[in-house]
Amino acid sequence: MKTHSILKIHSNKPPLNRGSALTVTLLTCAILGAVLVACLSLIGAQQSLVFRSQNWNQAIVVAEGGIEEAMALLNSGVQAPDFAVFPWISAGGGVFKNNTNRPASKFGSSYYEVSITNGFAGANPAIISKGYVPGPINSRVLSRTIHVQTKPRATFPVQGPMIVKQTFDSNGNNVGTDSFDSTIGPYNPATAGSNGDVVSLTTNANSIVIGNGKLKGTVRTPAGGRQGVTATIGSNGSVGDDAWVDGGNTGFQSGHFQDNFTGTDFPDATLPNVGAWFTPLGGVAPDGLTYDNLLTSGNYQLANLTGSVYVGQSNTVLYVTSSISIGGGGATKKGSAPAQIHIAPGGSLTIYMAGATTSISGNGVVNDTAQAKNFAYYGLPSNTTISLTGNGAFYGTIYAPQADFSLKGSGKTSVDDFTGASITKSTTMTGNFNFHYDESLIHLTTLGGYDAVSWQEM
Repeated sequence: MKTHSILKIHSNKPPLNRGSALTVTLLTCAILGAVLVACLSLIGAQQSLVFRSQNWNQAIVVAEGGIEEAMALLNSGVQAPDFAVFPWISAGGGVFKNNTNRPASKFGSSYYEVSITNGFAGANPAIISKGYVPGPINSRVLSRTIHVQTKPRATFPVQGPMIVKQTFDSNGNNVGTDSFDSTIGPYNPATAGSNGDVVSLTTNANSIVIGNGKLKGTVRTPAGGRQGVTATIGSNGSVGDDAWVDGGNTGFQSGHFQDNFTGTDFPDATLPNVGAWFTPLGGVAPDGLTYDNLLTSGNYQLANLTGSVYVGQSNTVLYVTSSISIGGGGATKKGSAPAQIHIAPGGSLTIYMAGATTSISGNGVVNDTAQAKNFAYYGLPSNTTISLTGNGAFYGTIYAPQADFSLKGSGKTSVDDFTGASITKSTTMTGNFNFHYDESLIHLTTLGGYDAVSWQEM
């Protein structure tokens, strides 16, 4: 009997469930990889958005840096159209630009580009500033633009012929105030107004002493001022409108003492930032007289002003560094002009005084234009004393917040006329003065600089 052996073949084929597991694993890895890539992409996009948002906001900050530089120029004492003060340049058409290559206009890799437009005399300049900041990697530079509209700040924003920071003392006779508007016509007593206000920034006792003056206007102080204490008036003094004063009434008319003045202070006068100051030369003026100083339109400087000055053109500026003592005498020789400032028709003069003392006597200032706006006196903080004695007809403005201002009339019977306005630390008079406040001076902007009136992103 034969025996047969049976050969058994074993298969190594993996089970189906093993292949399924591998497939699932690979799919899972692929999905996780895709999710990871998506997450990384999302994180990268978020970082880019955050970076862009931060830089987008930073662009406004950079642009505001340009606004600050432009406002600093506008308020440096220069006036339109003289904004081409280094490093600013004129681009023509009333446009002035800064230099973007200056380190001052850069913040690392960011910078601003700023211009002043409408920079014409008497206009309202506008500022356009662009801030440039790097964008995210491989993206363009980000920029934002700000437009700021400005307007000139009034030099004499307070109504009234005599404004003081501390005291006003007119304890004498023949003192009167009224008002008119030179843009309508010259002063005419028959049509004069009742805006001859007197204002003090303090409420202390006797801050305003009127004496026997006749003030066609209102006495004003800050809150807390008291009629009869802060402001006193003599037995024959009168404060009120024309009908009240001209009717022979005495004392304060009802409503003509007010403690509602809200101003807190007056800024110091500042010297304009001009390219150069020139020394004036003497010579024969168009009126045929010989003057020590002939001034044409431009910027001039003297240490001491003691001789004769002729001003024949507008926009003339004189910077005095030491002292002013002028007037009170005639010509020293035939054909020479007396020691006075003579402003001819068509001329205008602005004086910046750095010295401590100014003395003007007699007809020390002869203003042929009969316009107060054509003679402006600015006392810098170092100017502490101004004396005006017996000047028959003074047309001008005085702005010297740190100076004591004294006025002495011509005599017991004659009365001098002061047409214009003044802002000083104090004012003291001995009487014999009429003060005619020119209401148009509230729009005078020679000193004040500019205020921003609107801000918007373009």
